[in-house]
Amino acid sequence: MHPLIAKAIKHGSAADLYAQLVPAQPISNQWLNEIRDSWGRKDHPSLQLFPEIRRTKRKIPSLKGEVSVDVDVFTPPCESRGAIVYLHGGGWIAPMAGKHLGWAKRMAALSRRTVYAVHYRLAPEHPFPDGLEDCLAVLEQVFNGDQHHDVCVAGDSAGANLAAAADQWQRIHQRRRPDRLLLICGVLDLQLEQHRSMQELGVGHPYNGLELLAYQRALYAPSAGDWTNPLSSPAWGDLSSLPNTLVIVGEHDPLRDDGLDFAEKARSCGTNLRVHVGAGMPHGFVMQHDLVPEAALKAEAEILHFLGLDAT
Repeated sequence: MHPLIAKAIKHGSAADLYAQLVPAQPISNQWLNEIRDSWGRKDHPSLQLFPEIRRTKRKIPSLKGEVSVDVDVFTPPCESRGAIVYLHGGGWIAPMAGKHLGWAKRMAALSRRTVYAVHYRLAPEHPFPDGLEDCLAVLEQVFNGDQHHDVCVAGDSAGANLAAAADQWQRIHQRRRPDRLLLICGVLDLQLEQHRSMQELGVGHPYNGLELLAYQRALYAPSAGDWTNPLSSPAWGDLSSLPNTLVIVGEHDPLRDDGLDFAEKARSCGTNLRVHVGAGMPHGFVMQHDLVPEAALKAEAEILHFLGLDAT
């Protein structure tokens, strides 16, 4: 809270009015707690699949070393030398859910790659760039491991934002970039309102509309100046030399054209990347094998092909 408002609530000329207007818990905090409880459920049936996958936990110092980042590591029994650094969705504000961990485990089994699922710090307690710095620290550790010669950074929704932003950071700082970039239903441009699908589908959308996305954006990147910063809005970065990239969108997702516009800009800059559109699908369909199995499996086949494998 701004110090001016905090002082006015207690001692200002409108203190009595503030007392009537301001609840004990701010409404925005109520929304945040509800979202975290709803989206961050730790249990999910998919966690029971693929029992052969070994799950361990690690702590890695963040980029500036001030905190430790929790990482779930999923290791297949016959692993290749490839790895996936997975950055979960949740609007930068909700924790890693069981469905995210179940998908990470599934990817480890099907791709035969070790998957590092990153519990990055969350907004609003830790706005941009804190969460990104956590992701970069894990990526650096994975790069430094001798066993991984092919590293894919993958993310869904807000995690796709962080994945693309991590690649931009590596480019800007002339560090090793990911070998592959997997962007699933991503928020790649924080100027949400500029995209046609957001204008057409976003207002009043029951699941992933502009109102909710703008709230998340306000918590993660409250300064409008960051909405064109390549590290928080990677669509504004240099897309002329992206790694091998796969962009996945849902046809009925308000974020659809965010991903498609990103891909079009990259192609206009000379980058050849792949795009998969889930026909008739909403946001986040890729992980919903129990509800939309055909669409989820089609996207999964694209992912495995992108990783150099055939779906079985």
